[in-house]
Amino acid sequence: MMGLAEIERKAFDLMATSIRKYKLLNTWESEGKTIKLPFQREAEPNTLVVFSREIEVPNDGLKWFLKVSMEGNALVKLDGMAYGTIDDIHTYIPIRSGKHKLELIVSPLTMFGYHKWRIKIDYAMLVGIMWEPYVLAQRLLDLVSFIEIIQEEDLKEALMKELSDILIRVKSVPSIKQITLLRMLLYDGGLGIKELKIGRFDVREVRPDYMFLSAVYGIGAMKGKIEDIPKPKREHYLKEIDRIHKELEDALTRLRRVFPKIGKAYAFAHSHIDAAWLWTYAETKQKILRTFSTIERLMRRYGITYIQSSAQYYEWLEELDKELFEKVKKYVREGKWILAGGMWVESDVQLIDGESLVRQFLYGQRYFLEKFGRIAKIGWLPDTFGFSASLPQIMKKSGIEVFATYKLLWNERNEFPYHAFIWKGIDGTEIPVHIMMSYKSSMTAKSLYKQWKRYKNKYEVPFLLYVYGYGDGGGGITWEMVEMMKHMNKVPHIPKIVKGYEDEYISEFKSCIDKMPTWEGELYVEVHRGTYTTNLKMKKYMADAESVLRSAEIWSTIAEMLGLVEYPKEKLEKLWKRVLLHQFHDVLPGSSIKEVYDEAIEDLKKVIREAEEIIHSVLERIAEKESSALVFNDLPWERREVVEVNGEYYLLEAPPLGWKAFEPIEVKEGIKVKAEGDKIVLENEYLRAVINKDGELISLYDKENKREALRSTSNVLMAHIDTPGMWDAWDINEDFLIQGEKLKTLEEAKVIYQSPLIAVIKVVKGYGSSRVTQFIKLRKESKLLEFETKVDWKDKEILLKAWFNFNTHNWSSFYDIPYGVIERAAVRNTPWEQAKFEVPALRWADVCDGDYGVAIICTSRHGYTNWDSKIGLSLLKSPIYPNPWSDLGEGEFTYYIYPHKGDWFEGEVYKRALEVWSKLRVVKARWVEGKAKGFSFMRTDAVVGALKKAEDGNGYILRLYNPSKEELEVELPKEGIKMDMIELKELGKVGRKVKLKPFEIKTIKIS
Repeated sequence: MMGLAEIERKAFDLMATSIRKYKLLNTWESEGKTIKLPFQREAEPNTLVVFSREIEVPNDGLKWFLKVSMEGNALVKLDGMAYGTIDDIHTYIPIRSGKHKLELIVSPLTMFGYHKWRIKIDYAMLVGIMWEPYVLAQRLLDLVSFIEIIQEEDLKEALMKELSDILIRVKSVPSIKQITLLRMLLYDGGLGIKELKIGRFDVREVRPDYMFLSAVYGIGAMKGKIEDIPKPKREHYLKEIDRIHKELEDALTRLRRVFPKIGKAYAFAHSHIDAAWLWTYAETKQKILRTFSTIERLMRRYGITYIQSSAQYYEWLEELDKELFEKVKKYVREGKWILAGGMWVESDVQLIDGESLVRQFLYGQRYFLEKFGRIAKIGWLPDTFGFSASLPQIMKKSGIEVFATYKLLWNERNEFPYHAFIWKGIDGTEIPVHIMMSYKSSMTAKSLYKQWKRYKNKYEVPFLLYVYGYGDGGGGITWEMVEMMKHMNKVPHIPKIVKGYEDEYISEFKSCIDKMPTWEGELYVEVHRGTYTTNLKMKKYMADAESVLRSAEIWSTIAEMLGLVEYPKEKLEKLWKRVLLHQFHDVLPGSSIKEVYDEAIEDLKKVIREAEEIIHSVLERIAEKESSALVFNDLPWERREVVEVNGEYYLLEAPPLGWKAFEPIEVKEGIKVKAEGDKIVLENEYLRAVINKDGELISLYDKENKREALRSTSNVLMAHIDTPGMWDAWDINEDFLIQGEKLKTLEEAKVIYQSPLIAVIKVVKGYGSSRVTQFIKLRKESKLLEFETKVDWKDKEILLKAWFNFNTHNWSSFYDIPYGVIERAAVRNTPWEQAKFEVPALRWADVCDGDYGVAIICTSRHGYTNWDSKIGLSLLKSPIYPNPWSDLGEGEFTYYIYPHKGDWFEGEVYKRALEVWSKLRVVKARWVEGKAKGFSFMRTDAVVGALKKAEDGNGYILRLYNPSKEELEVELPKEGIKMDMIELKELGKVGRKVKLKPFEIKTIKIS
């Protein structure tokens, strides 16, 4: 019996022999000039250069392919239409016979963003192949790879014997040209393949002897400088192929009787395309054209099914290539092209406001319905870095029936126990979840076998969600993959391949629900904890943009109800969609390249300015009608706060979700400030804070509850060395948190401002070449101690944290999440608890024991470490990969300490957090005090997440969220209709009073 190396050699010889002819394409037109290959010129990374020429493809019974070896990517256009891609993986592309105009739209960027600041094409050619023999050889090589990993010795030996018996008589030996052409065709991929070792996983790696022969003799043989060895005669070769094909079919049939198929795999072609990451949005648009045109061609030829998320991508496609967009629409109607996710993009789902999460689905699903006549049913977030416990409710109320993900398989400490399960959210909503073993599989027996072996829920759900195709940088499936799919169902002892259709898959998956285990709470991914912090500016401007968009909608809605303005629906929708794009799971978390943030941050600033213009215009109109200076409050409870207006401070009151006249409140006793040795004491009605010369908090006495809030010195700023092993911007190493260096005091704490309404202490600290300036503030009648922080950061690979030690006795702490609250252990008894050494929160974390608690509130810093009563807020993380300039320079944020009675709800932590996120506004129209009648839309302890125009233009949408573990009753301003979140289904009438279950999100339409 032959060994595996000999079997492999025979298969490679058969494949090389299938290559019969080639034609070099050396001459092209580009930029008004005739150029000859090889060609290169300098080019900026986002340059696109067009190369074109006429070609004639023979009609001679061979299958002809265009092969281009180049650095970067190219969109191939044939006769003016997008036809496919040339990239690191798709190194050749079939061309039908006849005369054609061929265009290459070339980018210097590879699939993963590498480039050398140049356009470089080494060569281009047409290669003629005997296709059936070529595919047969691929099948044989697939079986060789399968044999290498088979654990069952009897199957391994039986399959090897069958292949040995079939191939031992093969006499075909390819010529040097054929060997060289095979190596060039499959493996010669320019920068991505040759220098960065980014290889293909859907074809077997080339043999070393082939590499040697092609490298030493190949060019000489192809140029006629060396006399080539003869290639096998076509007739003899075809007879061998016919015999091998028949004997292989018979052998596999025999083997399947002894080693039958195991399980099933729903196979969906797919390409995960990051909206931006190691490339910009502009390059992603090109990736979409290249990938979608490749998929369309393969779908037309093979009838595959393909699954693709992200409404934004389809909108881009419609703008870029209407003809290709129409073809996609046709395949969606036929059920072959499956719309997934239902979101605008595959966003982060932990660091965005709950309303942003709703809008991802609202705009995504409604776009799908408008353009394709249907919504997505499969939730699709394979690569997002963790999943909030409110997501099941939001998905179910947005039309999603099942949820597919992957990233939980990356857990670094605890293997996630299920691959198919019921996910129960904090409100009790349940949704079935299927974890794909990969979101970029190959179509090989080896891959199917390994995934089935790994799959944990074979008995409850006896089938895989099998997602195949290259991804992250797009590209998708290859010719080899779809050809191999037919072969897979003939291979013994691997899952049976079933072409994945949406309704079929969902129906069978949901039929297994009764057998599935249940997981309650969040899906915490035990990697990428640094993304809660990396890129301060991105996260700050995102929080600000979400706040002003909410305010713009609320005031525009109320003003239209009062007949004062027309609601700017189209403009607000466009602003929202720009924000939603920047929430993509590699953009908001801080893990993209510099060029992405140059664009995204600038765009968020523009969104904020444009939303502020809407707010200002609407509030001015209201103030003009009231003929008064007004104070506006867009939260649904009364507020009484010190507000800064044009550098002056006023104590003001405002009614719930409304306005009143600007009437500053007289203050009898102001903020007390005194020195006690080298300490400074700030005191108001509720708090007495003692700050040492280093700006650290050594006492925070809660006068209302007669309790010291601190156990030991707090607001200790520590610099932790931060050099994770691989994923620099993404990860935090726990060992580095245990060690750290206190920042040095450069300017000792001193009082720089004092008035009856506010006192401010300034302290300047440093680390290396970096400076951190803090302004510690206490306001009249406030229960919050503020730490306004300005950084001028110069040092790389540092994680800056502020550490606090609160005087509580807690086993767990509570954290704000999008439209929810999650409880997490503060102790470290189990490996699962130990793995959560850094956790995300949206706006606050509360260390409480039920009777008393202390919260940290910050709207733009999301990473927390909690060890018993000690808690550390991550302030800044300065990685070098993939963005060496991340978090360098100036930045600012404010965090707050809030002692309170009871838990987070009794202590109204969520209210204080929303108040610092959405400030009171003062509009001075005519600057007349005390004349306005005032207005209040409604009052409730629930959160008003949105008040906006309905998407159909008839009436308005009020979104309510209950942040409590108890039921809440809300009195509405008028009767309404309960709706789903995407405003497609009416779910019944509601009266003036509605009840919200714990953590329920309710969408109500009012007239």
